[in-house]
Amino acid sequence: MNRTWLLVLVLVAGCGVRPTEVLDGGAAPVISPKTTFATVYLLREDRLEPLRVAAASHSMDHVMAALFEAGSRTEGLSTALAGLQWQSSQLTRFGVVRNDPENADGFRLALFISGGARVTRTALAQMTCTAMRQRQDIWAVKITRTAHGGPVSLGEHTCREFWDLAAEGRQLPR
Repeated sequence: MNRTWLLVLVLVAGCGVRPTEVLDGGAAPVISPKTTFATVYLLREDRLEPLRVAAASHSMDHVMAALFEAGSRTEGLSTALAGLQWQSSQLTRFGVVRNDPENADGFRLALFISGGARVTRTALAQMTCTAMRQRQDIWAVKITRTAHGGPVSLGEHTCREFWDLAAEGRQLPR
């Protein structure tokens, strides 16, 4: 018999190991993530009040989503974000404004929202101060509403311009 045919015969015959029945390995492992908390700003009598709420993570998109959801489920506090929907965020370098190489560049955070509700000064304050509370290296927050006619800029803000809206005894981020 030819060696080639012998090799083919061995390959076709298999390795001689019989298959086994399906074995039950028990329940699948379950990962229980720890709850992450973030500080967002809601309103008490039209004043910014910090509140720790559960968020999926510390990413800005998750924190902002928690802000938009928190107003509808928190007793005693309200929101100026009703009728608006959170979409996304984008972090970009602000640019070098300091001559000190020890200091890192700051960032500009672009927030994108949609919805037909009027965007009030308190709504801008809630978004801006919540974002700046999360990261100290965010120097400005640019808010844009996306609409059918195209994006509409709602300006670039810092929390400092909303300090007059702080609840009594509360201090807002820079």
